[in-house]
Amino acid sequence: MTKTYQIVFFILLMAACVSCASPSAESHYARGRQYLEAGEPVKAMRSFIAATQVPSEEYIFKGRSYSNMATMCRKGERHDLAYALYDKSLEQFTLADDSLRQAFALNNMAWEKAVLSDKTSALELIDSALLLSQDSALLAKVLESRIAAHLYASEYDSVLLYTAHINAPSVYMNMVRAQAFALLAENDSAVIYARHVLQQTHNPRYLDDVYYILTQCDPAAVVEDLRQLSSQRTDVQRTLERNQPEWIEAMLIAQHSLKPRNPKVRYIIWGLIALALCLGASWGIARFLRRRSRENSIEQQCLELSKAPDMKAQLCWNDYPLFRNACNARLSGIVDKLEQRGLSEREIRIAVLVLIGFSYAEMAEILFRAENGIGKDKYTIAKRLGVSAKELRETLISIAKSHV
Repeated sequence: MTKTYQIVFFILLMAACVSCASPSAESHYARGRQYLEAGEPVKAMRSFIAATQVPSEEYIFKGRSYSNMATMCRKGERHDLAYALYDKSLEQFTLADDSLRQAFALNNMAWEKAVLSDKTSALELIDSALLLSQDSALLAKVLESRIAAHLYASEYDSVLLYTAHINAPSVYMNMVRAQAFALLAENDSAVIYARHVLQQTHNPRYLDDVYYILTQCDPAAVVEDLRQLSSQRTDVQRTLERNQPEWIEAMLIAQHSLKPRNPKVRYIIWGLIALALCLGASWGIARFLRRRSRENSIEQQCLELSKAPDMKAQLCWNDYPLFRNACNARLSGIVDKLEQRGLSEREIRIAVLVLIGFSYAEMAEILFRAENGIGKDKYTIAKRLGVSAKELRETLISIAKSHV
Protein backbone atom coordinates (compact mmCIF):
# COMPACT_ATOMS: atom_id res chain seq x y z
CA MET A 1 0.00 0.00 0.00
CA THR A 2 3.05 2.30 0.00
CA LYS A 3 2.33 3.44 -3.56
CA THR A 4 -1.26 4.16 -2.60
CA TYR A 5 -0.14 6.53 0.12
CA GLN A 6 2.28 8.16 -2.33
CA ILE A 7 -0.53 8.79 -4.82
CA VAL A 8 -2.81 10.30 -2.16
CA PHE A 9 0.01 12.47 -0.83
CA PHE A 10 0.85 13.68 -4.34
CA ILE A 11 -2.76 14.66 -5.05
CA LEU A 12 -3.07 16.53 -1.75
CA LEU A 13 0.25 18.27 -2.42
CA MET A 14 -0.96 19.38 -5.85
CA ALA A 15 -4.19 20.73 -4.35
CA ALA A 16 -2.18 22.68 -1.76
CA CYS A 17 0.10 24.08 -4.48
CA VAL A 18 -2.90 25.23 -6.53
CA SER A 19 -4.37 26.91 -3.46
CA CYS A 20 -1.09 28.64 -2.61
CA ALA A 21 -0.57 29.74 -6.21
CA SER A 22 -3.89 31.62 -6.27
CA PRO A 23 -3.33 35.39 -6.01
CA SER A 24 -4.20 36.89 -2.65
CA ALA A 25 -6.55 39.81 -2.03
CA GLU A 26 -3.52 41.93 -1.17
CA SER A 27 -1.84 41.24 -4.54
CA HIS A 28 -5.06 42.01 -6.45
CA TYR A 29 -5.45 45.23 -4.46
CA ALA A 30 -1.86 46.31 -5.13
CA ARG A 31 -2.29 45.62 -8.84
CA GLY A 32 -5.52 47.65 -8.84
CA ARG A 33 -3.70 50.62 -7.31
CA GLN A 34 -1.02 50.39 -9.99
CA TYR A 35 -3.60 50.38 -12.75
CA LEU A 36 -5.43 53.30 -11.15
CA GLU A 37 -2.28 55.40 -10.93
CA ALA A 38 -1.49 54.50 -14.55
CA GLY A 39 -4.88 55.84 -15.67
CA GLU A 40 -6.43 52.47 -16.55
CA PRO A 41 -9.79 52.51 -14.70
CA VAL A 42 -11.22 49.34 -16.25
CA LYS A 43 -8.25 47.18 -15.30
CA ALA A 44 -8.15 48.81 -11.87
CA MET A 45 -11.83 48.08 -11.26
CA ARG A 46 -11.43 44.44 -12.32
CA SER A 47 -8.46 44.00 -9.99
CA PHE A 48 -10.33 45.50 -7.03
CA ILE A 49 -13.33 43.24 -7.70
CA ALA A 50 -10.99 40.23 -7.93
CA ALA A 51 -9.57 41.18 -4.51
CA THR A 52 -13.05 41.16 -2.96
CA GLN A 53 -13.79 37.68 -4.39
CA VAL A 54 -10.73 35.87 -3.02
CA PRO A 55 -11.96 33.19 -0.55
CA SER A 56 -9.78 34.35 2.35
CA GLU A 57 -10.02 36.41 5.52
CA GLU A 58 -8.04 39.38 4.16
CA TYR A 59 -10.80 41.74 5.30
CA ILE A 60 -8.62 44.87 5.37
CA PHE A 61 -7.56 44.58 1.72
CA LYS A 62 -11.07 43.65 0.65
CA GLY A 63 -12.42 46.70 2.48
CA ARG A 64 -9.78 48.94 0.91
CA SER A 65 -10.63 47.51 -2.50
CA TYR A 66 -14.30 48.39 -2.00
CA SER A 67 -13.25 51.88 -0.85
CA ASN A 68 -11.19 52.42 -4.00
CA MET A 69 -14.05 51.18 -6.16
CA ALA A 70 -16.36 53.63 -4.38
CA THR A 71 -13.92 56.53 -4.83
CA MET A 72 -13.75 55.76 -8.55
CA CYS A 73 -17.55 55.85 -8.72
CA ARG A 74 -17.55 59.12 -6.81
CA LYS A 75 -15.24 60.63 -9.44
CA GLY A 76 -17.61 59.30 -12.08
CA GLU A 77 -20.55 61.07 -10.39
CA ARG A 78 -22.19 57.75 -9.48
CA HIS A 79 -22.89 58.65 -5.88
CA ASP A 80 -25.59 56.02 -5.33
CA LEU A 81 -23.17 53.33 -6.45
CA ALA A 82 -20.35 54.86 -4.39
CA TYR A 83 -22.56 54.72 -1.29
CA ALA A 84 -23.29 51.00 -1.84
CA LEU A 85 -19.59 50.25 -2.26
CA TYR A 86 -18.60 52.21 0.85
CA ASP A 87 -21.24 50.18 2.68
CA LYS A 88 -19.49 47.01 1.45
CA SER A 89 -16.17 48.35 2.73
CA LEU A 90 -17.82 48.95 6.11
CA GLU A 91 -18.84 45.26 6.25
CA GLN A 92 -15.24 44.15 5.63
CA PHE A 93 -13.73 46.55 8.16
CA THR A 94 -16.32 45.36 10.69
CA LEU A 95 -15.18 41.77 10.10
CA ALA A 96 -11.60 42.96 10.59
CA ASP A 97 -12.65 44.69 13.85
CA ASP A 98 -10.96 47.92 12.71
CA SER A 99 -12.97 50.72 14.33
CA LEU A 100 -11.01 53.59 12.73
CA ARG A 101 -11.55 52.31 9.20
CA GLN A 102 -15.19 51.65 10.06
CA ALA A 103 -15.50 55.29 11.10
CA PHE A 104 -13.93 56.51 7.84
CA ALA A 105 -16.28 54.24 5.88
CA LEU A 106 -19.29 55.68 7.70
CA ASN A 107 -18.05 59.20 7.00
CA ASN A 108 -17.64 58.41 3.31
CA MET A 109 -21.18 57.07 3.27
CA ALA A 110 -22.30 60.30 4.95
CA TRP A 111 -20.62 62.32 2.21
CA GLU A 112 -22.46 60.40 -0.51
CA LYS A 113 -25.76 60.91 1.30
CA ALA A 114 -24.98 64.63 1.55
CA VAL A 115 -24.36 64.86 -2.21
CA LEU A 116 -27.61 62.96 -2.77
CA SER A 117 -29.37 65.68 -0.68
CA ASP A 118 -30.23 63.30 2.16
CA LYS A 119 -29.07 65.52 5.02
CA THR A 120 -30.78 63.51 7.78
CA SER A 121 -29.09 60.24 6.84
CA ALA A 122 -25.78 62.02 6.35
CA LEU A 123 -25.82 63.52 9.84
CA GLU A 124 -26.85 60.18 11.39
CA LEU A 125 -23.90 58.48 9.69
CA ILE A 126 -21.56 61.21 10.91
CA ASP A 127 -22.73 60.69 14.50
CA SER A 128 -22.14 56.95 14.12
CA ALA A 129 -18.62 57.61 12.85
CA LEU A 130 -17.83 59.87 15.81
CA LEU A 131 -19.01 57.20 18.24
CA LEU A 132 -16.38 54.83 16.85
CA SER A 133 -13.38 57.16 16.84
CA GLN A 134 -12.16 60.65 17.70
CA ASP A 135 -9.07 60.52 15.51
CA SER A 136 -7.92 64.00 14.42
CA ALA A 137 -7.82 63.09 10.73
CA LEU A 138 -11.32 61.65 11.00
CA LEU A 139 -12.61 64.79 12.75
CA ALA A 140 -11.39 66.94 9.87
CA LYS A 141 -13.12 64.69 7.33
CA VAL A 142 -16.29 64.57 9.43
CA LEU A 143 -16.41 68.37 9.45
CA GLU A 144 -16.17 68.41 5.65
CA SER A 145 -19.04 65.92 5.42
CA ARG A 146 -21.15 67.92 7.86
CA ILE A 147 -20.59 71.08 5.85
CA ALA A 148 -21.43 69.22 2.62
CA ALA A 149 -24.70 68.00 4.17
CA HIS A 150 -25.76 71.58 4.87
CA LEU A 151 -24.44 72.87 1.54
CA TYR A 152 -26.44 70.38 -0.57
CA ALA A 153 -29.46 71.07 1.65
CA SER A 154 -29.15 74.77 0.68
CA GLU A 155 -28.47 75.78 4.30
CA TYR A 156 -25.75 78.27 3.43
CA ASP A 157 -25.81 80.11 6.76
CA SER A 158 -24.99 76.83 8.53
CA VAL A 159 -22.17 76.23 6.07
CA LEU A 160 -20.60 79.59 6.87
CA LEU A 161 -21.12 78.99 10.59
CA TYR A 162 -19.13 75.75 10.54
CA THR A 163 -16.40 77.11 8.28
CA ALA A 164 -15.95 80.23 10.45
CA HIS A 165 -14.41 78.11 13.22
CA ILE A 166 -11.54 76.93 11.03
CA ASN A 167 -8.30 78.84 11.55
CA ALA A 168 -6.41 77.51 8.50
CA PRO A 169 -9.07 76.69 5.92
CA SER A 170 -8.23 74.08 3.31
CA VAL A 171 -8.84 74.48 -0.42
CA TYR A 172 -12.10 72.64 -0.01
CA MET A 173 -13.24 74.93 2.82
CA ASN A 174 -12.42 78.05 0.81
CA MET A 175 -14.29 76.62 -2.16
CA VAL A 176 -17.32 75.88 0.02
CA ARG A 177 -17.23 79.39 1.45
CA ALA A 178 -17.04 80.88 -2.04
CA GLN A 179 -20.03 78.81 -3.14
CA ALA A 180 -22.05 79.69 -0.04
CA PHE A 181 -21.38 83.43 -0.38
CA ALA A 182 -22.17 83.31 -4.09
CA LEU A 183 -25.48 81.59 -3.47
CA LEU A 184 -26.27 84.13 -0.74
CA ALA A 185 -25.52 86.88 -3.30
CA GLU A 186 -22.59 88.19 -1.26
CA ASN A 187 -20.46 88.60 -4.35
CA ASP A 188 -17.44 90.34 -2.85
CA SER A 189 -16.85 87.62 -0.28
CA ALA A 190 -17.47 84.93 -2.90
CA VAL A 191 -14.82 86.40 -5.20
CA ILE A 192 -12.29 86.73 -2.36
CA TYR A 193 -12.54 83.06 -1.45
CA ALA A 194 -12.63 81.98 -5.10
CA ARG A 195 -9.33 83.77 -5.67
CA HIS A 196 -7.94 82.15 -2.51
CA VAL A 197 -8.72 78.81 -4.15
CA LEU A 198 -6.79 79.76 -7.28
CA GLN A 199 -3.81 80.78 -5.15
CA GLN A 200 -3.86 77.52 -3.21
CA THR A 201 -4.26 74.97 -6.01
CA HIS A 202 -4.55 74.29 -9.72
CA ASN A 203 -6.60 71.19 -9.13
CA PRO A 204 -9.00 70.82 -12.07
CA ARG A 205 -11.85 69.68 -9.82
CA TYR A 206 -12.27 73.29 -8.57
CA LEU A 207 -11.82 75.11 -11.92
CA ASP A 208 -15.44 74.93 -13.03
CA ASP A 209 -16.85 76.43 -9.82
CA VAL A 210 -14.17 79.12 -9.62
CA TYR A 211 -14.77 80.12 -13.24
CA TYR A 212 -18.52 80.37 -12.61
CA ILE A 213 -18.09 82.48 -9.47
CA LEU A 214 -15.61 84.89 -11.07
CA THR A 215 -17.72 85.41 -14.18
CA GLN A 216 -20.98 85.85 -12.25
CA CYS A 217 -19.83 87.69 -9.15
CA ASP A 218 -16.89 89.85 -10.27
CA PRO A 219 -17.76 92.42 -12.94
CA ALA A 220 -14.20 93.72 -12.77
CA ALA A 221 -12.60 90.33 -13.39
CA VAL A 222 -9.49 90.53 -15.53
CA VAL A 223 -10.29 89.24 -19.01
CA GLU A 224 -6.89 87.56 -19.40
CA ASP A 225 -7.32 85.64 -16.13
CA LEU A 226 -10.71 84.38 -17.26
CA ARG A 227 -9.37 83.43 -20.68
CA GLN A 228 -6.56 81.41 -19.09
CA LEU A 229 -8.95 79.78 -16.66
CA SER A 230 -11.34 78.94 -19.49
CA SER A 231 -8.47 77.34 -21.44
CA GLN A 232 -7.60 75.19 -18.44
CA ARG A 233 -11.21 74.14 -18.09
CA THR A 234 -11.32 73.19 -21.79
CA ASP A 235 -8.21 71.03 -21.42
CA VAL A 236 -9.68 69.30 -18.41
CA GLN A 237 -12.98 68.76 -20.22
CA ARG A 238 -11.18 67.21 -23.20
CA THR A 239 -9.26 64.89 -20.92
CA LEU A 240 -12.47 63.82 -19.20
CA GLU A 241 -14.21 63.23 -22.52
CA ARG A 242 -11.26 61.23 -23.81
CA ASN A 243 -11.28 58.96 -20.75
CA GLN A 244 -15.06 58.91 -20.34
CA PRO A 245 -15.74 55.60 -22.17
CA GLU A 246 -13.31 53.71 -19.93
CA TRP A 247 -14.71 55.29 -16.79
CA ILE A 248 -18.26 54.50 -17.86
CA GLU A 249 -17.24 50.88 -18.47
CA ALA A 250 -15.54 50.76 -15.06
CA MET A 251 -18.76 52.05 -13.41
CA LEU A 252 -20.81 49.38 -15.18
CA ILE A 253 -18.39 46.69 -14.01
CA ALA A 254 -18.70 47.95 -10.43
CA GLN A 255 -22.49 48.01 -10.68
CA HIS A 256 -22.55 44.47 -12.01
CA SER A 257 -20.38 43.28 -9.11
CA LEU A 258 -23.08 44.41 -6.65
CA LYS A 259 -25.86 42.38 -8.22
CA PRO A 260 -27.43 39.95 -5.75
CA ARG A 261 -25.75 36.57 -5.84
CA ASN A 262 -26.49 33.26 -4.24
CA PRO A 263 -24.16 33.15 -1.21
CA LYS A 264 -23.87 29.38 -1.66
CA VAL A 265 -22.38 29.61 -5.16
CA ARG A 266 -18.83 30.00 -3.89
CA TYR A 267 -19.19 27.02 -1.58
CA ILE A 268 -20.70 24.96 -4.41
CA ILE A 269 -17.74 25.79 -6.64
CA TRP A 270 -15.20 24.85 -3.97
CA GLY A 271 -17.23 21.73 -3.22
CA LEU A 272 -17.06 20.72 -6.89
CA ILE A 273 -13.30 21.30 -6.89
CA ALA A 274 -12.93 19.16 -3.77
CA LEU A 275 -15.15 16.49 -5.34
CA ALA A 276 -13.01 16.52 -8.50
CA LEU A 277 -9.87 16.09 -6.40
CA CYS A 278 -11.46 13.21 -4.49
CA LEU A 279 -12.58 11.55 -7.71
CA GLY A 280 -9.10 11.99 -9.15
CA ALA A 281 -7.59 10.44 -6.04
CA SER A 282 -10.10 7.58 -6.14
CA TRP A 283 -9.39 6.95 -9.82
CA GLY A 284 -5.63 6.86 -9.19
CA ILE A 285 -5.99 4.52 -6.24
CA ALA A 286 -8.44 2.27 -8.08
CA ARG A 287 -6.12 2.10 -11.09
CA PHE A 288 -3.19 1.18 -8.88
CA LEU A 289 -5.21 -1.47 -7.06
CA ARG A 290 -6.51 -2.92 -10.34
CA ARG A 291 -2.99 -3.13 -11.69
CA ARG A 292 -1.78 -4.80 -8.51
CA SER A 293 -4.76 -7.14 -8.49
CA ARG A 294 -4.07 -8.02 -12.12
CA GLU A 295 -0.43 -8.72 -11.35
CA ASN A 296 -1.33 -10.90 -8.38
CA SER A 297 -4.06 -12.69 -10.33
CA ILE A 298 -1.59 -13.99 -12.93
CA GLU A 299 0.32 -16.08 -10.39
CA GLN A 300 -2.96 -17.14 -8.80
CA GLN A 301 -4.44 -18.24 -12.14
CA CYS A 302 -1.27 -20.11 -13.04
CA LEU A 303 -1.39 -21.95 -9.70
CA GLU A 304 -5.06 -22.87 -10.16
CA LEU A 305 -4.51 -24.11 -13.72
CA SER A 306 -1.47 -26.17 -12.73
CA LYS A 307 -3.57 -28.04 -10.15
CA ALA A 308 -6.72 -28.36 -12.24
CA PRO A 309 -7.30 -31.91 -13.55
CA ASP A 310 -9.34 -30.48 -16.46
CA MET A 311 -6.88 -27.74 -17.41
CA LYS A 312 -7.14 -28.57 -21.11
CA ALA A 313 -10.91 -28.28 -20.97
CA GLN A 314 -10.77 -24.98 -19.13
CA LEU A 315 -8.43 -23.53 -21.76
CA CYS A 316 -10.34 -25.12 -24.73
CA TRP A 317 -7.07 -26.72 -25.75
CA ASN A 318 -8.12 -28.27 -29.05
CA ASP A 319 -9.83 -25.17 -30.55
CA TYR A 320 -7.27 -22.39 -31.05
CA PRO A 321 -9.72 -19.41 -31.31
CA LEU A 322 -11.45 -20.56 -28.12
CA PHE A 323 -8.03 -21.28 -26.59
CA ARG A 324 -6.93 -17.73 -27.39
CA ASN A 325 -10.02 -16.23 -25.76
CA ALA A 326 -9.76 -18.42 -22.65
CA CYS A 327 -6.04 -17.71 -22.13
CA ASN A 328 -6.45 -13.98 -22.76
CA ALA A 329 -9.26 -13.82 -20.21
CA ARG A 330 -7.44 -15.77 -17.48
CA LEU A 331 -3.83 -14.78 -18.15
CA SER A 332 -4.03 -11.03 -18.96
CA GLY A 333 -4.08 -11.29 -22.76
CA ILE A 334 -0.97 -13.48 -22.96
CA VAL A 335 -1.87 -15.05 -26.33
CA ASP A 336 -2.37 -11.66 -28.05
CA LYS A 337 0.91 -10.41 -26.59
CA LEU A 338 2.82 -13.47 -27.78
CA GLU A 339 1.24 -13.30 -31.24
CA GLN A 340 2.47 -9.72 -31.49
CA ARG A 341 5.99 -11.06 -30.84
CA GLY A 342 5.69 -13.49 -33.77
CA LEU A 343 5.20 -16.81 -31.97
CA SER A 344 3.34 -19.60 -33.76
CA GLU A 345 0.29 -21.42 -32.39
CA ARG A 346 2.39 -24.42 -31.31
CA GLU A 347 4.94 -22.15 -29.63
CA ILE A 348 2.20 -20.20 -27.88
CA ARG A 349 0.71 -23.41 -26.43
CA ILE A 350 4.11 -24.43 -25.06
CA ALA A 351 4.71 -20.88 -23.75
CA VAL A 352 1.37 -21.02 -21.91
CA LEU A 353 2.36 -24.33 -20.28
CA VAL A 354 5.73 -22.84 -19.28
CA LEU A 355 3.91 -19.80 -17.85
CA ILE A 356 1.57 -22.01 -15.83
CA GLY A 357 4.61 -23.78 -14.40
CA PHE A 358 4.46 -27.33 -15.80
CA SER A 359 7.61 -29.44 -15.93
CA TYR A 360 9.00 -31.05 -19.10
CA ALA A 361 7.41 -34.35 -18.12
CA GLU A 362 3.99 -32.81 -17.49
CA MET A 363 4.12 -30.86 -20.75
CA ALA A 364 5.15 -34.02 -22.66
CA GLU A 365 2.14 -35.81 -21.20
CA ILE A 366 -0.25 -32.99 -22.09
CA LEU A 367 1.08 -32.58 -25.62
CA PHE A 368 1.80 -36.27 -26.29
CA ARG A 369 5.36 -35.43 -27.31
CA ALA A 370 8.89 -36.29 -26.27
CA GLU A 371 10.55 -34.16 -23.64
CA ASN A 372 13.53 -33.45 -25.94
CA GLY A 373 11.26 -31.91 -28.56
CA ILE A 374 9.61 -29.72 -25.96
CA GLY A 375 13.04 -28.63 -24.72
CA LYS A 376 13.99 -27.57 -28.27
CA ASP A 377 10.73 -25.61 -28.65
CA LYS A 378 11.31 -23.92 -25.31
CA TYR A 379 14.79 -22.92 -26.41
CA THR A 380 13.40 -21.52 -29.69
CA ILE A 381 10.73 -19.52 -27.83
CA ALA A 382 13.32 -18.10 -25.44
CA LYS A 383 15.54 -17.13 -28.37
CA ARG A 384 12.64 -15.34 -30.08
CA LEU A 385 11.99 -13.38 -26.90
CA GLY A 386 15.68 -12.57 -26.49
CA VAL A 387 16.23 -14.39 -23.19
CA SER A 388 17.73 -17.66 -21.97
CA ALA A 389 15.65 -20.77 -21.41
CA LYS A 390 16.10 -20.42 -17.64
CA GLU A 391 14.63 -16.90 -17.77
CA LEU A 392 11.70 -17.84 -19.98
CA ARG A 393 9.01 -18.24 -17.31
CA GLU A 394 9.88 -14.96 -15.57
CA THR A 395 9.87 -13.26 -18.97
CA LEU A 396 6.44 -14.68 -19.80
CA ILE A 397 5.09 -13.46 -16.44
CA SER A 398 6.48 -9.97 -17.18
CA ILE A 399 4.88 -10.03 -20.64
CA ALA A 400 1.54 -11.00 -19.13
CA LYS A 401 1.77 -8.15 -16.61
CA SER A 402 2.79 -5.59 -19.22
CA HIS A 403 0.33 -3.22 -20.90
CA VAL A 404 1.59 -3.95 -24.41
